[in-house]
Amino acid sequence: MSALRERVFYAVLDLFYPPHCAVCSTPFSEGERAFLCADCDGKIERIDQRHVCRCGCPLPEGLDLCPWCAAESERVFEQIRSFGWYEEREDPDHVLSTLIKTFKYGGERALAPLLAQYLDEAGRPLRPQIEQITFVPMRPKAERERGFNQAELLARELGKLWGIPVVRALEKIKDTQPQASLSHHEARRENIRGAFRLAKFTPCASILIVDDVYTTGATLTECARLLKESGISQLYGLTVARATQKIYEDPKHRAQ
Repeated sequence: MSALRERVFYAVLDLFYPPHCAVCSTPFSEGERAFLCADCDGKIERIDQRHVCRCGCPLPEGLDLCPWCAAESERVFEQIRSFGWYEEREDPDHVLSTLIKTFKYGGERALAPLLAQYLDEAGRPLRPQIEQITFVPMRPKAERERGFNQAELLARELGKLWGIPVVRALEKIKDTQPQASLSHHEARRENIRGAFRLAKFTPCASILIVDDVYTTGATLTECARLLKESGISQLYGLTVARATQKIYEDPKHRAQ
């Protein structure tokens, strides 16, 4: 599209659909193009990436592992990272949660590049170790009903930013309940057990699994275990957001 045609296109688009913030609907000034206003962007609860556990939760100085990871009998991931915090309950002031819900449930695919930028910001330290990127799959019927797989859109946008190939490494073969709807850790583990299988792809030495939200870690872990069985030695995880949890609680009561 030529520069003149692009200006005309956006002028007509702005006439019928005035540009506004995706969260608070504040109108932008003429010629301004963004998804978020400065006020909403400033409200995003970003996770401090300077000192995090391998599961991605922030740690106080002096600790290298959270109680959960210290209690694990088997290490699956090298590192998981999340950009910010997620709140399941409806809260218009929780900007990142609103963005993700608008993207995922409101069908606003145009938000994928912005959310991929957040993935890039949080996951940049992992970039040198990654050979392939994959994503948490959906059941074909569920994907058709939604119109897209949000994790795949995010992974493909991130692949463009990093110049790394995106592969469909997994398939979902079992319907599951939303993990957030299950309160007991055993129920969450059982819900996701056997839900995936390996797809036809060429395994590499290290792969990154992308998803929109890290709720309890059960879904990412189930995917990672399958990929490890395929011969991949280094597994990494990256999500836009992480559900708010009590970071220091008895690991025996952790919701898996």
